[in-house]
Amino acid sequence: MTSKIAVARALPAAIVLLAVLLVGGRAFAQTQVRESDVARLIAQAEEYTKKGDYKLAVGCYLEAAALSQSRLNLSQSYFGLALCYFNLKDNAGAVKYARKVLEVDPKKEISELFYPAAFVKLFDQARAEAAAGGQPPPEPVAEAKPVPLKTEPEKAGAETKAKPPSTTAGGEARPQTPPPGTKPAVLPPAQVVQDELATAEDRSGHWEIGGHYSKWSVNFVRSLFENTLKDELAEEIQTQIVKKSGAIQAGLVKLNFRHELSFDSDGSNFGFEARYYSRGRTGTFSLGFGLEKTDLSLTLAGPLTQEFSNGAAATVEASTKLVSSPFSMHVNFRWEVGTEAIVTPYFTLGFGFAPLKATLTYNFTGTFRKGDIVETISDAKEKTLKELSADVDFRFPDVLVIFQLSFGLKAQLYRGLYLLGEAGIWDGIIFRGGLSYRF
Repeated sequence: MTSKIAVARALPAAIVLLAVLLVGGRAFAQTQVRESDVARLIAQAEEYTKKGDYKLAVGCYLEAAALSQSRLNLSQSYFGLALCYFNLKDNAGAVKYARKVLEVDPKKEISELFYPAAFVKLFDQARAEAAAGGQPPPEPVAEAKPVPLKTEPEKAGAETKAKPPSTTAGGEARPQTPPPGTKPAVLPPAQVVQDELATAEDRSGHWEIGGHYSKWSVNFVRSLFENTLKDELAEEIQTQIVKKSGAIQAGLVKLNFRHELSFDSDGSNFGFEARYYSRGRTGTFSLGFGLEKTDLSLTLAGPLTQEFSNGAAATVEASTKLVSSPFSMHVNFRWEVGTEAIVTPYFTLGFGFAPLKATLTYNFTGTFRKGDIVETISDAKEKTLKELSADVDFRFPDVLVIFQLSFGLKAQLYRGLYLLGEAGIWDGIIFRGGLSYRF
């Protein structure tokens, strides 16, 4: 009988405990599902942010903040909102959500290595305000005082004493809504300062430094040198063929001369460049100054034949190479298509100057024939362009003018660090790759 009574007494408690476990388990499961949805919303918002779609990112972050009860997720959502509003030039919104971040994550810190300097200053200012005066009001706009109604002083005083200000669930005073027709007070000093900082950040100039390596794919400066080199070098080699043939048989008189020299070129260069963006980080136009070290090689190769009036002939295979390695200075203008995307197209227009100091080497080998006489002839020489100009009665230019027109892509690897690739004209067809850092 006693055991039955004990069971009867314990049964209601067991039922209550079971109900609590069921309700608590269901609530825990719902919380887990909700935070999972929040994580997906935050991830989607981060993708929008990377693409520069800040308005779409704001929508995802707001929904995540409304659903989440996790301090970590709330901190991520509020911080994302602060950064998005900063990029949308809404500093009031950026300050508002920076303060909310510090409410749920007081130890949150950020660095200029990863975020814009103006945003870091804005965030640090919000932290300083929180440390100086406790938690600031949730809205960055100061509360306006209501306009008193025209009532008797005694009645107004009684009503004021009888109606205490409303409070929130946490016991804090709820901000009062100002009556229609009243003007909001002036923004807090910190907000004004941050607006000025952001404006200065946008308008101030920024520099970008970088290095690059280039390679020519086809005949560099071919139009400038091909015909001249073919004719003048063929004449230089012809003179040496006649001398070598005259040493074998005296009294030779030149008759016909022909050559089939083919032109080719190869080149590469590396250089360093500094660019100035007058409109700051958001600017798309820049002026660049570059210093290039160029290795240029022009070659001519093929057969040459000299015939003489007595029926003799000399045929040789010749190879010539003109090598130059000048330093050159360049100025160019670059226009970028947008600034927010990870990959940005651009095109460049510019020009440069390089002193044309080169060394020419040539050699030939072949045979001299006259009836039964067959002799080998050969020669090799090295000359500067100045010496060659004196020998062939032709003056090569002292300065090479370089014209640049290229199209490229600029991909952000890290904040401020970019990988560049381009193709275009650089007195020939050129391909170039490089790295740059914008600060």
